[in-house]
Formats: sequence, C-alpha cells, structure tokens
Amino acid sequence: MANKLTFSHKSCRRFGISVCGSVNCPLGRRNVAPGQHGASKQRSKPSAYGLQLTETQKLKTYYGISDNQLRIYYTKASKTKQQTNIALVQALETRLDNMVYRMGFASTLRAARQMVVHRHLLVNGKNVNKPGYAIQVGDTIQLREKSKGIERYKEWFQFFERPLGYVERDKANLSAKLVRAPEREEVPIQVDDHLVVEFMAR
Repeated sequence: MANKLTFSHKSCRRFGISVCGSVNCPLGRRNVAPGQHGASKQRSKPSAYGLQLTETQKLKTYYGISDNQLRIYYTKASKTKQQTNIALVQALETRLDNMVYRMGFASTLRAARQMVVHRHLLVNGKNVNKPGYAIQVGDTIQLREKSKGIERYKEWFQFFERPLGYVERDKANLSAKLVRAPEREEVPIQVDDHLVVEFMAR
C-alpha cells in the first residue's frame, strides 16, 4: 500500500517542484508526471480555475493539511487587517509542526509532525503535542531533556539548519525561537497565494 510519503513524491512530480521537503525527493531523477504514461503526456493549457486549483493543492501539500483545515485558516485570515494571502501563509508557516521542520529539528515535515505528536518537544517549557498549535513571536521550541539523549534528534538539529531570518537557533541548548513574523518573500514555498485566495473565495 502506498504511504503518505509516496503520495508526496507523486505530488512533487505532478507539480514539477519539490513540495515534500525530503532530501530523497525523486524530482531530480524523474522529472516527469506520475503514472505509466507520465513522460509522454502532453499538458494542455490550464484554465483560470485549473491554475487556482493547482496552487491550492500545492499549498495544502507543502503544509500537509486537509481541505477543511485550509478553509478554517482562510476564514481566519480573511478577517484580519492584513492582506488575506499574507495572513494565510503566515498562519500556516507558524504551525508548530512546520516550525519544528523549519528550525531544523527534523528532516521533513512528516518527521517533525511525528516528533510533536510523540511529545519530544517543548514550547516555552511546556509539552505541546498538537501539530497545528500556533507559534507566536518570542516562543521557544526545544527538545525535552529525555529526547536530548536520542542521537538521531541531536544529529538532525546539527545537520538540517535552514537559514531563515525569522528563526534564531541555539545549537548548544538544542532550541530555537521565532524572533519575528515571517515576511511572505522569506517563506520558502513556490505558491501563488493570490490564486489560492481567489479559489477559496469562489
């Protein structure tokens, strides 16, 4: 049976960009659409609706969320004073599981989510096991003491450093802090979020 990672890899090939976050992403080796005839498929020019749908699917795949979850985030973002597309991306980017991934605690978003669910991390010294927990500016995430003894997690934190202006890492204490809200141009996703907002507003 295909697992979630397999589906993510298929999404990478379908979108033509790496959305899985895996160092083993097959896109570089097999840059064709998935399926038996992927290499020979001729893509027709997508409609406006098709473009909106594709960008929406890309955004969901990047953050590993469902249609219902995206709808909730969009509704909240549309009620803020910010541009809806910026508020939406910031809300998704500062989910706990995604912050754990961006801060370098894990190699992929999927691994980061497992770490959160299995209570390997603390937020401001407190145990939080909800992947969708909203990280606020100034919040600190760190490995709990018991988990610091797991060599794999220590190696990941040393190896998977991602230079982001809104993240400050403390390698000595195996912790990281969200120092400010991420600017849209800093968020490392290839999505036209304006089209996502247009799709959600239909």
